[in-house]
This record gives sequence, structure tokens and C-alpha cells, in this order.
Amino acid sequence: MTPVANAASPVDRRAPEESGAPIDCVLFDLDGVVYHGPDPISGAVEGINVLHEQSIPVNYVTNNATRTAEVVAEHISTLGISTTAAEVTTSAQVLAGQLAAQFPTGAPIYLVGTTGLAAALESEGLSVTRSLDDDPVAIAQGLDPDITYQSIVRACEAITSGIEWWATNPDFSMVGPRSRVPGNGAFIDMLSRLTGAQPTVVGKPSPHMMEFAAHRIGAKRPLMVGDRLDTDIEGGNSAGFETALVLTGVHDIHDALQARPGLRPTYILPSLRGLPRLIADSAQSSPRPTAQGTHGAGDWRIGDGELRLDESAHLGASVVQDALRLAWEAMDRGDDVAPGNLPRRIHD
Repeated sequence: MTPVANAASPVDRRAPEESGAPIDCVLFDLDGVVYHGPDPISGAVEGINVLHEQSIPVNYVTNNATRTAEVVAEHISTLGISTTAAEVTTSAQVLAGQLAAQFPTGAPIYLVGTTGLAAALESEGLSVTRSLDDDPVAIAQGLDPDITYQSIVRACEAITSGIEWWATNPDFSMVGPRSRVPGNGAFIDMLSRLTGAQPTVVGKPSPHMMEFAAHRIGAKRPLMVGDRLDTDIEGGNSAGFETALVLTGVHDIHDALQARPGLRPTYILPSLRGLPRLIADSAQSSPRPTAQGTHGAGDWRIGDGELRLDESAHLGASVVQDALRLAWEAMDRGDDVAPGNLPRRIHD
């Protein structure tokens, strides 16, 4: 297993009902949550701007280490959501912060990556090099879309030399214009196979990335919102935060139903348009598994190994959340539960 960095300055992990705190910070993944490429996702601008109006701090947590926080903030701002670089946390920043805490100012770091990672390292007072002749103290690896065969050979030589190997994120693939394309995790896998070594990875699903962002704000009850169970939701859960799966990206309700415990979201969101209401409702009560098989106007049950909702039920987010909790309880007892008539996605 690839190790993850230990968290520094963790936030208060007490359960919401113990802390008495409302949700006071929202962390967002970006692609599939706030935007698809250059375009905003329906409901994202509206939902996030309501949080701004209510003075609820936000932070955008991205595994993308190729772009600086300033570039990411500018992109979000062009969508109609006023954003500063301080509201963006990149895996490059987290990695640079970890290395700066471990090594002295000016320490040479062997770079496998691009501008975003180089800028983060230099902003922490570290020196960037691509030569082993400079006696680097560690390797910092992020995605390099222009990596060459010779760069891969040099990276193998650097890793084999025995210095510490750190990586920004484990994402194996990304969505390209015509197909899925290699992510940083694909290169980690290749270099690991070639060298027999494993890096320390700081990006999602590492809890450190979530804690780093929440600590910047001083949040007591953060909410992590993402579209992927295996990075966003797992990372938020591992940090002890509440999590919301938004149904505008990769994973859907059926994926959530079959998720193992560490990947199960606290909430379901059709889109970010419903986020202000979720936060308002969460201030009244903390989410708990439902003991009864009814919710509002709709009945649901598990029969013949299937989750069944009454066809007259209004399939709102809270009804789906309670249905999932019922199914998860049964699955944790060893039962098999199929989706039945549970939809893959719902709308606001």
C-alpha cells in the first residue's frame, strides 16, 4: 500500500452533536463538482455564491499539481464565483509544506513535475533541481504531461539512489477529450514497478489534504463535497469530516449503495444548488441511521434482497440518504442488497 503523509495540526474531530458546532466550512473538489472543463456545472455558481452571502468559508481542494493556486482561482472566478488563491489548496502546496517542515530552507528537491509543483516548492523556500549532481534530499513527483523517456529514466535513477520519494496524488487516470488518459498514479505505478519503491502520497484520499485546507480556515465542523467516492469521500471520511456526494460527476447513488464503509457519504446532493439547504438542515440535527422503514410520504424496505421504495415517494435527497443507511446497516450484517428501484441519480 502506498503510504500517506501524517497530518499536521488536525482540526477538532469530535462528532457534530458533541461539538455543538454548525457546518462552518465547505471544501470542494473541482472537476465534476464545480465545473466540467471550462464550463460551470448547473447549480454550482448559485449554490456557492449563497455560501458567500452567508459568510460560510469555502476552499477548493484539488489533486491537480500542474496548476498554481492563482491559476485555479482565476479559472473559478471566470465562472462567476469570486475566488482568491487563498481559497485553493493544491496537492503541490501540501507536498511542499510537508517537505519544508522536514528539510531546511534552500534544501534541493529533485522535481518530477511541472510549474505548479515547482512554484509550490520554491514558495516554501526549497530549491528545485532536475540533477542528482545537486545532491537532492528528496524527490517531489507530480504529473508531467510532457514527460519523456529520458525523464523517466532519470526519475528511476533518483528513486534508486535511496532518497525520500514523495508524490502529490495517486489518481491513476483522468478524463481526456476522447478517452481516459494517464494520471500521476499511472506514473507512480510504473516507477514503483521499476524500482521496487513506494512514495509517500499527500493528495486525496490522504486525510492530510483535507485537514490542511480546514486548518487554514480554523473550521470546527467541515463538510467535504465531491463526486468521487474513492478520493473525495474517502478522504473526507478519513479526516473525520462529514461528506456529501454530489451527483454531477463520476459516481452515482448505486455506486454509493455498494461502497464499503470508508467510502460512504454522509449526504447525497443532486447538485450544489441544494447545498445551502443541506447546511441549514444539518444545523437542526446531525445525520443518524434511521431505525424505521418510512420517511415522510414515501415508504421503503428491503425485500428479496432488493431495496424498494414506494412508487409514490418523493425521491428527495433525504429519502435517498435514509434508504442508503437502511441498506448499509443490512449489508454490514452480511446481507446482499441490490438497488431495486433506487434511481442512479435524482434532481433538485
